[in-house]
Amino acid sequence: MEIDGYEHRLTTILSADVVGYSSLMSRDESGTLTALQDLRRTEIDPRIQRHNGRIVKLMGDGSLVEFASVIDAVRFAVDVQYAVAAAQTGNADDKRIQFRIGINVGDVIVAGDDIYGDGVNVAARIEGLADPGGICIARTAFDQVNDKLDLTFTPMGPQEVKNISAPVEVYRVELDERSQALAMDTPQKITKPVVEAPPRNVKRWVLAAGIVVLTVAVTLNFLRLESSEPPVIAVLPFEDFSSAEHKGFLSDAVSGGIITSLARYPQMKVISRRSSFKFRDSDLGISEIADQLGANFILEGTQQYDGARLQISAHLIDGETEAHIWADDVDVPLEDLLKTNNVISLNVAESVGNKVIETEVARMTKDDVSALMIANAAQSRIMRNFSRESLLKNIEEQEQSLKDYPDSAWGHLGQALSLRIGLRYGWIEGDEEEIRKRMLDLARRGVELDPNNFMAYHALGRALTMNNDPDAAANAFRRAIELNPSSSFARTTLAQTLGFIGETEEALEVIAEAELVDPFYGHDIHWEKARIQWQVGDCDKALKTFQSSHSMPIAANKMLAAIHHCLGNDEEAKQAMTVYIAENPDWTVSREQDVNVGLWIAPGILDRWLGAMESSGMPL
Repeated sequence: MEIDGYEHRLTTILSADVVGYSSLMSRDESGTLTALQDLRRTEIDPRIQRHNGRIVKLMGDGSLVEFASVIDAVRFAVDVQYAVAAAQTGNADDKRIQFRIGINVGDVIVAGDDIYGDGVNVAARIEGLADPGGICIARTAFDQVNDKLDLTFTPMGPQEVKNISAPVEVYRVELDERSQALAMDTPQKITKPVVEAPPRNVKRWVLAAGIVVLTVAVTLNFLRLESSEPPVIAVLPFEDFSSAEHKGFLSDAVSGGIITSLARYPQMKVISRRSSFKFRDSDLGISEIADQLGANFILEGTQQYDGARLQISAHLIDGETEAHIWADDVDVPLEDLLKTNNVISLNVAESVGNKVIETEVARMTKDDVSALMIANAAQSRIMRNFSRESLLKNIEEQEQSLKDYPDSAWGHLGQALSLRIGLRYGWIEGDEEEIRKRMLDLARRGVELDPNNFMAYHALGRALTMNNDPDAAANAFRRAIELNPSSSFARTTLAQTLGFIGETEEALEVIAEAELVDPFYGHDIHWEKARIQWQVGDCDKALKTFQSSHSMPIAANKMLAAIHHCLGNDEEAKQAMTVYIAENPDWTVSREQDVNVGLWIAPGILDRWLGAMESSGMPL
C-alpha cells in the first residue's frame, strides 16, 4: 500500500543484538569477529532460510530480519537461541556470544530492500528488554502466536520505550521445556507449530483425564490381543473450542491428564507428552504422525468450556488405516470433575470389557491437587533454570506445601527430589548426613501416602541413591516404571543407577527404551547416555551424544570435561571445567568424591572420574 508517496506494509520484524559486544571486541577483536561469522554461517543464516526469513541488514553487533509469518519469526528465535548456546558448549563465559531478540508485528515503510518506521523501532527497543540469550515479543506478536505455539509467555506489562509515544505491552518467551521441545522440531516435516499454554489452574490437571482413559485402554487391549508387542498410543493435544473468554482456561489438562492416566497400564506404551504435543495443529495426516511417533493408535479430541461445564469429544484412530475405532462425547459440570474422573472411567471400562485392566484411576483429593500444583511449578522452574536460585525457591515452596498438605505424597516426594539436587550440586548447606536421612524419610513417607504414584518411587530411588544404596534404588526405579511404563525419566534414572553398579550393558538398553518412549527426548537422556558411553570407554560416541543436545545445563560441563579428557582434548576439557567452576566456585574434587563414594561402586570408575576432574582443573 502506498501512503504519502511511500510504500507501507504490515510485517513481522525481528531485531537481534549481541550482548556485551563492545567488551567482547575489546578483549579479543579478531576472535570475536571470527566466532560471530562462524555462528552466522553455521547456525543463524541456515535457520533464517529454514524459517522463511529475509535478512534486511546486518550490523557488526546485530541484525534485522523480516518474516512474513510471526509464527515463523518466533520459531526461528527459539530455535536459534538454543542452537547458538549449544554451539558454544564448553566456551568460557567471557568468550561466549549471546543474543537478545525482540519481535514486533507492525507497519513499516519500504525503501528498496530496506524497511523503516515505528514497527522496526519497537522491535529494536523491546529487544533491549530481553535477558541475555532471551526473547521478548510485543503484544502484536503475542496475539498471533499465543494459541498457536507450544511456549510459555510471561507478561512484562506495558513498557515505556524510547521514541515511541505509547507504552508497548511486552511478553517474555520462557526458555523452558516447551521451548526446548519446539527447538527440536523439524520444520520440513511439521509445517504448523506446537501449541500448549502454560499450566494455569493446575487444580484442573486431573479434572477430566479419566473420562476416556479406560475406554481407550480396554479397546487397545482388545484390538491387540493377537500381538505379542503391547500397542503404542499417542495422545494429541485436544483442540480448544471455548469462547475467547474461557479459551486456555484448562490449558492441556484434559489431554495431558489422559496421558498420565493411560501410562498406568502396563498393557500399552504411551508416547510422552513432550513428543506427541509437538504435533499440535500439524498439517500431517494421522498415519504420518503415527509413523513419526512409532504409534499404533492416535487419540485426538476437542474440549469446550463455558465457565460452568466442560464438553469433551474423544476419538481413537488406527495409526495405519486412519479408521475411527471408538468415539465418545462427555458433558460434565466443572465442580464434579474430580469425582467424574474416577467414576466415568470405571463405568466406561466395564462397558467395553475388563479382560486385563482392573486398575482404578487414582482419586486425588483437593489437597493432592494443590500439592501437585506446587510440585509441578517446582519442576518447571528447575528445568527452565537449573540453578541454585531456582533450587532454593523450590525448597522454600515445598516446605510450605508439607505444612499445608501433610497428607499428600506430592509435597514429600517433591521436597525429597529438591534436597537431592541441592546435595548433589552443593547448593544447600547443613549436615549432609541429616539431609540424606531426611530425604529418605520424605521419600518413604511419599510411598506410604500414595503407593500407586510412580513419582513417589522415583523420589525413593533418588533418595536411596544418595544414601549409597544403588541396588535398592534400582528396584525403586523399576517399580516406578511398572506403575508408569511411559516414563522416560524413570528409565533414565534407572540407567544412571545401573551405571553406578557397573551394569552398563543393561543401562544402555534402558536408555534405548527411554528414547523409544520419548522420541523427541531432552538433555537428560543425552546426559546419561553420554556418561555411560564414557564409562565403557566409547568416548567418541559420548562426545557425539553430548553435543547432539541443544540444551545441556552448565552443570553438565563436568561430564563434557571428562569426555574431552578421555579423548586427550586437554584444552577443551579445561575450558568445560572453567565454565562449570565459574557457576560452582566452591566445588572441589574432595566434594565430588564425598558425593560419589559408596555410590559409584563399579570397579575403578570413580577413580577414573576423579582423575578426569582433577586433570581438567577442578580444585582439589
